[in-house]
Amino acid sequence: MFLNTVRDVLWGAPTLILLLGFGMYFTLRLGFWNPLTTVSAFKQSFFAGGKKAQGNNLSSFSALATALGGTVGVGSISGVALAITVGGAGSIFWMWVCSALGMGLKYAEVALAHSRRKSTNRGFAGGAMYCLRDMGYPKLATVFALFCVVSAAAGGSVVQAGAVSYVLSNKITSVTARSFLVAAITLIIICGGRKRIAKVNQYVLPVVSVLFVFATLIVITAYAKSLPSAFSRIFGEAFGLRQAAGGISGSVMLRVGCVRGTFSHEAGMGSSPISYAAATETDPHIQGLWGVTEVFVDSFVVSTLTALCLLCTKTDTPGEMFKLLYGGAGEAVYGIAIGIFAFAAIISWCFYGEEALAYLSPLGKKCFVVFRLAVATGAALGAVLTENSAFAAADIWSALMMFPNLFLLYKSRSDIIAMAKQKRKQHA
Repeated sequence: MFLNTVRDVLWGAPTLILLLGFGMYFTLRLGFWNPLTTVSAFKQSFFAGGKKAQGNNLSSFSALATALGGTVGVGSISGVALAITVGGAGSIFWMWVCSALGMGLKYAEVALAHSRRKSTNRGFAGGAMYCLRDMGYPKLATVFALFCVVSAAAGGSVVQAGAVSYVLSNKITSVTARSFLVAAITLIIICGGRKRIAKVNQYVLPVVSVLFVFATLIVITAYAKSLPSAFSRIFGEAFGLRQAAGGISGSVMLRVGCVRGTFSHEAGMGSSPISYAAATETDPHIQGLWGVTEVFVDSFVVSTLTALCLLCTKTDTPGEMFKLLYGGAGEAVYGIAIGIFAFAAIISWCFYGEEALAYLSPLGKKCFVVFRLAVATGAALGAVLTENSAFAAADIWSALMMFPNLFLLYKSRSDIIAMAKQKRKQHA
């Protein structure tokens, strides 16, 4: 298939080496993540004055919720199931490696975007496009912004809508009807702009995330005897002890794990820094710490729990997993959860796309109408495409966004390290 071929080329060995290399560099230079730093970030964000939403600017929590909306969800659930199916259980180990190194990347891109954000008529705005322009690379900034717009309309929305359509397939057999329904709901939510997007994610996403985690923990508890076997498969297949028997090469597991991990936590893509830059928080270091926490929650909590549930129950999809333990009620709960996660991701990506579009056309309000219709069209298309095709399309745009963003991080690496060291002294 054409999309798979393009995806495999873009996510070949050079890209993996580049991504892991950058992740290792920033992780080693910035230091491994310490959970206590999140406690400090929490105190600074929620118990210090002036951190609430002001005008069009987001509160610290809204910015985090919007970023999590784009990461926690279909990529952490359906994407994990796809990774195990295509790359075997060993791909989860490489997803962990990619995510651990992605923490340093996430801090770097978030802190940089926040430190160089601009005050516009829409409120604070930032991201790789503004940083690249300020550094003398206006054409590359435009390229990144264009990729972000297209990725929002033809990448993230397609995958998420496909997951919703699959869940609805038992109740609504007509693909056309599902397409129109998903598109209509998407359009209603995103027409409110950045403030409505942030509020929806702020109030809905935390509750659903906690419920999903609680439900997966119950599944794991019920199948606790299978937990050692699950970890054995992950580590055994990752290091080639079983891959030959399964017909899966180590390179495939590495690629699948990194691709699915990157799609889920988005570290290195430059997407979520756009939401963090729009927050009222004045300290780039604090926002960088929230970015690191975002990766941890997405990869080492939601994605990991999903993977363990699938391996313990020996099921291929999360829907089967919940149905096995909870029966029809479990299937309904899963459907509601994946639907909310999916729409949260769609509207988060719409936020990113609109901010990129505002950079490209600061006064072109009509462009936002066209863009929102494009996002809704992408959501409708997602209900028609196969899961594999939808993920392939999203992976392509993820890679294209990542290249200019990594170039930015390379050019700014000294500034990022110096800023992090200075901020750590201040917060010590």
